[in-house]
Amino acid sequence: MTDGIVSRKVKVQGGTLKFSAAHFITFGGKCERLHGHNYGVLVEMEGTLNEDKLVFDFTIIKKLTREICQRLNHRFLLPMLNPHLELKELPDEWEVRFGEKRYIFPREDVVELPIDNSTAERLAEYICNELRNALAKYSIVNVQSIMVGVEEAPTQMAYYRIAFV
Repeated sequence: MTDGIVSRKVKVQGGTLKFSAAHFITFGGKCERLHGHNYGVLVEMEGTLNEDKLVFDFTIIKKLTREICQRLNHRFLLPMLNPHLELKELPDEWEVRFGEKRYIFPREDVVELPIDNSTAERLAEYICNELRNALAKYSIVNVQSIMVGVEEAPTQMAYYRIAFV
């Protein structure tokens, strides 16, 4: 018999849980150069066992996360809430300005994100929130938290965790 609260964790990563995208971030009054990453994504769900003796079905987590990654893949990540960028929506393109820098991106190559900067930290938060929304049609009453990690390089990963109360 176990004393205390038992919690379990499931984790998915690798394989098709990835996307390649271009971005730049603003920080310290600067705007870095436009560049891209081959991002990796991991998802952890923590909770108790459900009636099927699972925290959550691996295949569903992978499917939902893969769908989010596919929406980001081969796109420019445009942080719509960045106060340092001047954004101009045109019929077929986005014009993005930071000081003297000016970029024109075809609309079809852009994914508009409700974030303030396209850092790995904010991308992890965005993906986690998208995953949480996608999970709304599933029973997750036994799930205590979801954590998403976004790796932008083999030695660099940012995490975002949502705990359910």
